[in-house]
Amino acid sequence: MDRRKKPGTVQPAPRLDSQTGMALLLALLIIASLTAFSLSIVLFTQSEIRLSNTIAAQNQAYYAAVAGLEEARGRLDPMAVDAMVNLPQQVTQVLYLLNSSSQDPVQPTNPSSPYYDYEYSQEFPGGFGAAQVLTSVASDQPGAGTSYVIPYKWVRITLKTEYASKTDVNQDGILNSSTPIYWDGTHQDLYPNPPGGIPVYMLTAFAVEPNGIRKMEQSEVVGTPPLIPAGGVGTAGSATLTGLSGGWFTSPNLTLNGNDYCQGPINLPGIATGSTIKTSGLTNILGSPPSMQNLVPFPQSAASIIQNLLPQAVPILYADPTHVTAGSGGGNLVGTNVVLGQIPGFSNPGQPEAVYADQSLAISGSNSSGYGILLVNGNLSITGGFRYRGLIVANGTVTLPLNSTGSIRIRGSIISSGNLSIDSSASSSTHVNITYDSCSVADSFQSLPLGVRSFKELSF
Repeated sequence: MDRRKKPGTVQPAPRLDSQTGMALLLALLIIASLTAFSLSIVLFTQSEIRLSNTIAAQNQAYYAAVAGLEEARGRLDPMAVDAMVNLPQQVTQVLYLLNSSSQDPVQPTNPSSPYYDYEYSQEFPGGFGAAQVLTSVASDQPGAGTSYVIPYKWVRITLKTEYASKTDVNQDGILNSSTPIYWDGTHQDLYPNPPGGIPVYMLTAFAVEPNGIRKMEQSEVVGTPPLIPAGGVGTAGSATLTGLSGGWFTSPNLTLNGNDYCQGPINLPGIATGSTIKTSGLTNILGSPPSMQNLVPFPQSAASIIQNLLPQAVPILYADPTHVTAGSGGGNLVGTNVVLGQIPGFSNPGQPEAVYADQSLAISGSNSSGYGILLVNGNLSITGGFRYRGLIVANGTVTLPLNSTGSIRIRGSIISSGNLSIDSSASSSTHVNITYDSCSVADSFQSLPLGVRSFKELSF
């Protein structure tokens, strides 16, 4: 039979197979899924980028605020070359460290300013209306006034109170807002307690990133309170004091004086020991009382004092590398005509320095001097001429075997954990004079950097 298409007839369309339709549907579903998945990846990536940028900005604002806190803490040091003056002396006094420019003025006390200090009224009742003193100093960071300035706006410096810190330090159930808090090296209390305490400062820093991210950080900083030694000279061991043998000499050339050269409220014994005191020759011991012995336990630990002050001291080999070297036998340091801080004079205010010797130290020469705090983790020996103002602490014995090359004059105090031996019998032309001076000790401690007692982030 001839099956060829006849002229004038229509060929019927082939029918679609059901499997072909299903494949097309699946292909469309896969394409739609891939499109949705790709879109979700793009959206997720964009979200991660935004989140990452936000976190980066928050971190930058955080570290900018911390940088402001650190600049303020460094400039609270009275020995800093850019030290801030007119620090708050009363609770109502405020000092601002400003990071301002003509294009971006910073006015933390102006309510219309974008950098207004809203937090102040939360810490000090009455706000700026009750503040008596409002002063400000400019930031001197390396980037100040440039496009790469660290973007903190201001740091507020105030005295710490219970109300401002939300801390009931005396546990009386009341957050006092009018009395500053002081620190004595061990605990805090409301002024005038604790005796010998120094003020605690609150530093509050505010930073703003260009994208508007803001951070406010707060720290409490305080210096190191000067200690009150047990005597002009204090030693946990015994003391042997030898002056001129006498003869036609009538004036003592060895004097230990506990009466405060600075005329402070407290006079001390000229010498206090944990064991006995033996004197011979022409010696002069003054104080209130002149001496105290057999103090057991001895009230001060040289080792503890050194441990507490060590982080703030400079190794003696760095402080005076020209004159201090390691001893040839090992285990000791040797210094000749050392200079361990600049003593005040008529034309200079002096420059105290905290210096640390990590082993026994022998000082000699005819012209050694120093001002500040000298820490010796071992025995200390001084011969020849030596002038010093401040505190000397030795975790070992102290011997002053004075020869005929000079005199030893110390204004401040000496503390040791071992025996003490002073011998000035070699010559009538040389002298040993150690006088307690509370001002020299206090000035030495003021040269130490302020430490951070607490740190927190504020929400606003």
